[in-house]
Amino acid sequence: MAHDWDEYAANWEKDESTTVFAQNVFQQLQQLTSVEGMHVLDFGCGTGLLTQRISPLAKDIVALDGSEAMIEELDKKELKNVEPVVDHLTRGLVAQHPAFRKQFDLVVASSVCGFVSDFQEVAIIIHSLLEENGLFVHWDWLVDDSDPEYGLSQVDIERTLDKAGFTDIETRIAFELNTPQGLKPVIMGLGRK
Repeated sequence: MAHDWDEYAANWEKDESTTVFAQNVFQQLQQLTSVEGMHVLDFGCGTGLLTQRISPLAKDIVALDGSEAMIEELDKKELKNVEPVVDHLTRGLVAQHPAFRKQFDLVVASSVCGFVSDFQEVAIIIHSLLEENGLFVHWDWLVDDSDPEYGLSQVDIERTLDKAGFTDIETRIAFELNTPQGLKPVIMGLGRK
């Protein structure tokens, strides 16, 4: 599923549901782990709604997004311990970019993995970026039978994370959100290296 996320950037945070999504994700994250002093990758950070919440607690954050316009919105937040990177998560990026020289304690992805073209490849790369016992947590829309191209299923997540080498894999409905299409469930997937 291809999107031109640049066109959404300027008005992204004007949509209340994006802010509510980020608030819910951050609350869930705080229940899962303490991000205090962690080296974090916010994969698909968008305008930085989640990054901004994590920033006061984390040691540092690499905020990665393929949309230059989204990263420009993040830059306006002037978060001192955040290194924004405009690119897609690839093996080439990881091999070349200085932001990926050290391993991460935590990788988060908020409404991202259901939109990437190859979730399996992304999961393998994320696994390689984590410290031993590091945690990958993502939140995505639960796939709907009426629109199977949009979102992820519990089975897809568990199979993908297992194949990528994660352990202690867990999936669950994290919360539901009112959208123009009605109440939609959000699934959380997590795994440890």
